[in-house]
Amino acid sequence: MTLSILDTSHLASLTSEGPRPTPLLDTGKVRALLLNLEAGQSVSPCKMSSTVLYYVIEGRGHLRVEEEQGGLQTGSLAVVPPGATRNISAETRMRVLAVQIP
Repeated sequence: MTLSILDTSHLASLTSEGPRPTPLLDTGKVRALLLNLEAGQSVSPCKMSSTVLYYVIEGRGHLRVEEEQGGLQTGSLAVVPPGATRNISAETRMRVLAVQIP
């Protein structure tokens, strides 16, 4: 096993053009993305075939899964089951780690 440490501090850039997903890891089994959103931006609704963990590194917003909605804030961890339609919207600047696992 080889230890990998990723410094994501330089990936904190935000853009007014829309959410900016930055791939961090893709092993074929696990995929990790860093989502950077400005206040008012959202990730379009999507359906994933895998479980997705969303960890809020910084900021506040909302996660909608099907017909349910919950608030997110720094330190929140949300687990979304496979096959569920979801989207994230930002109230403030947000940095979210999204980890897709089979």
